[in-house]
Amino acid sequence: MKKTRFRIALGAGLLVLGISLLAYYSLTRSFHPAWSPGGLWNNAAEAEHNDGLEYRITDAGNRLLSKMSRTVTVGDELITDKGRRYRVKAVDGYNARAEFTGMDRELLAYMDEFEHAVLPVAGQADWKNRPVAIYHTHSAESYVPTDGTESKPYHGGIFEVGDALAAELQKKGVKVLHDKTPHEPRDSNAYYRSRRTVAGLMKKNPVALIDVHRDGIPDPDYYSKTINGEGVTRVRLVVGRQNPKMQSNMEFAKRVMAYANKVHPGIVKEIFIARGNYNQDLMSSAMLVEVGTHTNSREAAQRGAAMFADALPGVLGVGGNVTAPGGYGPASGTPAGWKTLAWIIGIALLGGGAFLLISSGSWQKARERLGSYWGREFAGFMGPSKKKIITPKGDVEKSHSEDASDAARENLERVRND
Repeated sequence: MKKTRFRIALGAGLLVLGISLLAYYSLTRSFHPAWSPGGLWNNAAEAEHNDGLEYRITDAGNRLLSKMSRTVTVGDELITDKGRRYRVKAVDGYNARAEFTGMDRELLAYMDEFEHAVLPVAGQADWKNRPVAIYHTHSAESYVPTDGTESKPYHGGIFEVGDALAAELQKKGVKVLHDKTPHEPRDSNAYYRSRRTVAGLMKKNPVALIDVHRDGIPDPDYYSKTINGEGVTRVRLVVGRQNPKMQSNMEFAKRVMAYANKVHPGIVKEIFIARGNYNQDLMSSAMLVEVGTHTNSREAAQRGAAMFADALPGVLGVGGNVTAPGGYGPASGTPAGWKTLAWIIGIALLGGGAFLLISSGSWQKARERLGSYWGREFAGFMGPSKKKIITPKGDVEKSHSEDASDAARENLERVRND
């Protein structure tokens, strides 16, 4: 008896704990928490993101695909501005080998859609006037040719690049929240600190979150490009692949790259899908943007940021001039929502199964209980109808089930009398 009670108590406790954790996770995400398990991935991914390092990604033919100062790991992916998709298969020191996995059909579809879009279309009414939020996790990042150093703690040159992005959006009639909270030092906990900043921004209901950075590779020519007669630095979009909104973040990044490159050809260099979260679990339209590298001039980075910002209202459907077909907002339906629902249902089933197993004491008894339960439920569902019948005189006759019971009792009386 004591063992049975212990099993029941243990099963009930585990079930309550599981439901409590699930409820806590769901509720805290609704209120935009300042902590997340994804932060553990950020610690690992960002610890080696140092200026001066250069990871080179090449294909099977040893052709250079990309280079960056952030750590590259097996499983990371790259999508070029032409729609070619690669997956990193091996990393040896600072050299990574990637294989071509095919053309990204979703990106190509967006490119085709925007190429043939000619009529202005208004954004969604419920989020059209919401602001775009800009912030800087690595707030010390600076540009050596202009700022004289690669790092200026608490007031890096990256803030002025964010100003250029914000100013261009405001010219388009977009509301902007540009938060310049510093998050020094630039260590493995920087994203934990910036998450608190994002939590404050989320209270103001933004339509998108943009974390503005710059790369740290030594080569200034890698990002430099002349677009519309101006010398600018190109932009890289980074999506964290370890967060529950990864699919919707990817969809957003692809739309942005496709449309921005239609407006200003070549302004977005690529999308890099990296190990980490980057606080992108907080919003489907969150992105990390790298504007040039520390060896580019800040002025070129500001011009690049402005060109990038010029295209954003069209993708988001915000501001006074919307030119893209439709808009993209956090309320848009994406596969991520269905995945979250599937996780909730799965956890509930596992919790219920664990409780049933522990309280029963064995697999056999658990199956018997489950079979008995479904048998009763099925019998109840398929049982005789209790519907009542009204006679022409207005009298209410007995239900069919009551008639059957009376007949059974009469038959039993006859058997006893005999």
